[in-house]
Amino acid sequence: MRRKDREVTEFGAMVNIVKACGVCRLGLTDGEGAYIVPLNFGYEAGDGALVLYFHGADAGKKLALLRANPAASFEMDTGHRLVPGDQAEEYTYAYRSVMGRGTVEFLEGREARLAGLNRIMAHYSGREDWPVSEAMLDRTAVYRLRVTAWTAKEHKV
Repeated sequence: MRRKDREVTEFGAMVNIVKACGVCRLGLTDGEGAYIVPLNFGYEAGDGALVLYFHGADAGKKLALLRANPAASFEMDTGHRLVPGDQAEEYTYAYRSVMGRGTVEFLEGREARLAGLNRIMAHYSGREDWPVSEAMLDRTAVYRLRVTAWTAKEHKV
């Protein structure tokens, strides 16, 4: 990281940035270049490890790409605020962000998929005991990204 003064290295502080984010952008490759898709997400963090959870339709381009190549990158950011100055070069932008990569695993079985969906719901609602209909479970793909490397950055102004 070029700007070491903005790097966040403490695990708990990095997780706090994840907690504050509302969208995770998942980066895949489709043979023509990068394919980036914004997704709702959930997470588990502990013992220095981060796991991200996602869901979506059980068919489509995103799933086809993930099944062909489960390696993925991710990015999320929050706390955006323009900080004006008296001259153009004094303008700056406050933010907090994380980015990294890992391997996607599709969750199989009713209980594993339900647990993954509830990790997503916990992120947005604070509750992880939501009932989910069998019909929804049947048509929803649930997958997790085990993060293998990630960095965090914060520009406070």
